[in-house]
Amino acid sequence: MITQIPVSAGTVLAAADALRERRTGVWTDAEVAVLMLLAFRSGQAATVTAEMAEMICQHLDHATARETYDQAVARRLAEMDAIGRARAEREGRPYRPHPGGPVDWHTGRPVRHLAVVA
Repeated sequence: MITQIPVSAGTVLAAADALRERRTGVWTDAEVAVLMLLAFRSGQAATVTAEMAEMICQHLDHATARETYDQAVARRLAEMDAIGRARAEREGRPYRPHPGGPVDWHTGRPVRHLAVVA
């Protein structure tokens, strides 16, 4: 009975050889046809599985979370803050974070009132 035949590459090749060489009594035509169909379908399944694995791996390569704009700005501000702290420590002075807002180009001090020139 066909359900008792183990489906492996060797079994399918032996059945195909027996059919090609017309060895009688080893395999029936129906058994060879079923074995070859099973081999074909297992090859199809292996191909589909390999393609799916490749697609998943490619997706995972690109699926890493990208940094949002807010996160990038926060990261850059943290880097600049660390650089400012290191410089203040090297120069032996206390570190004072910048309060934000416009700064005078020459003195580096915050500008309190902006003069609008028309």
